[in-house]
Amino acid sequence: MFAINLYSCQSVFQDKRMKALIYKPLCELRDLLVGPKNLIKKRLHKLLDYEVIEGKSKLSYEEQAVANAYKTINTLLLNELPRFNGLALQMIWSMLGTFSCLHRDLAADMEQLFQSFAQQLPHSSCHPKEFLEWVENAVLEGVRKLEILCQSVEETLNAPVVQPVSPSFQRRLKHLTDKHGSGKIFQVTNTVVGTRDFDLNLTKGELVAIISETDTRGDKRRWLVDAGGKKGYVPSSKLIRYHQATEDPPPSPFLPVPGNMAGFRRHSCISDPNVLHVTSQPLFQ
Repeated sequence: MFAINLYSCQSVFQDKRMKALIYKPLCELRDLLVGPKNLIKKRLHKLLDYEVIEGKSKLSYEEQAVANAYKTINTLLLNELPRFNGLALQMIWSMLGTFSCLHRDLAADMEQLFQSFAQQLPHSSCHPKEFLEWVENAVLEGVRKLEILCQSVEETLNAPVVQPVSPSFQRRLKHLTDKHGSGKIFQVTNTVVGTRDFDLNLTKGELVAIISETDTRGDKRRWLVDAGGKKGYVPSSKLIRYHQATEDPPPSPFLPVPGNMAGFRRHSCISDPNVLHVTSQPLFQ
């Protein structure tokens, strides 16, 4: 907590130094550039008038005033503008140096703060080589776990939709199987909303039978299906072949008992040498 407060104080102090040594001088330099900029514009305006009267041998009083104004502004710019540019460059270079110093001080403060935090981290006392090996192993282990997680998520997402067995579901399955065969049965993976003529509206998990894998125009992205009485088109990307789930009973953990031993109770408390004692072993599936 103390280190965090120290970091906050240092950040505030560095921010104040940045504003005082860089931001404020830059704003002042921007304000100073207004005067030379206006003077340059005024010189350009006078130059247009001066070029008109430059070729005349005799000038009137007003024309002589315009010529004198242009020459004065031009001389002022030629004498003062290089000095101004030199001072502005000196200010910019000075501010760049100050900015570099501030970054150096900030980096030194961060290094000092990190050293105080590093003492509390695990493996801080390890040799650099051992520490790099630990980091590499930790990263590889993290990548391996991430790959396993991504693979499990992908398998879960690609798993076929498990439809709860209901009488209506069984009736539709039997009707479609008897009419089209088991190889034509597909299941809807996502809700289908028809947007074109003869398109069907189906909910996720419904069963359909494939009549044709193309529409009337030969488009293989729209399949003609039988949804148990109503027929229409469904996007092929939202259909997956239906595999009926079969659940086999798990194997018995007990060894088979001979027929002549079937009369004995398995958990009898009577010690009888003729009873077959069976030790069950854990099964892993």
